[in-house]
Amino acid sequence: MVLTLVVDDDPAVLELLTSLLGGAGHQVTAASNGREAHDLLLGGSFDLAVLDHELPDMTGLEIAGAVREAGIETRLVLVSGVRWLSRQRLDPVDELVEKPFDPEDFLRLVDELMSP
Repeated sequence: MVLTLVVDDDPAVLELLTSLLGGAGHQVTAASNGREAHDLLLGGSFDLAVLDHELPDMTGLEIAGAVREAGIETRLVLVSGVRWLSRQRLDPVDELVEKPFDPEDFLRLVDELMSP
């Protein structure tokens, strides 16, 4: 079972991602802000984190950077509706998913990312 943290400040997106990943067999923990996600990731042992970029207190990239600086190897997926991000070098994250996204494509990407 994949231990997964999902972070989004939009309740509808948080519910969608939690439901999608839970339905795919992930054990999902949900967080609605960057500080909570930061603390959970630095104190836990997640296999995967799905991070919204636009959070009120920390960006998804800031969280990802802190995770990498701590030497944590959790797979990181950044989800964002900010188009310019797709043209940036996103070293701390493993994948970028642009909103809106197709749920089946999202699950396929996660499966590929988590396969050995």
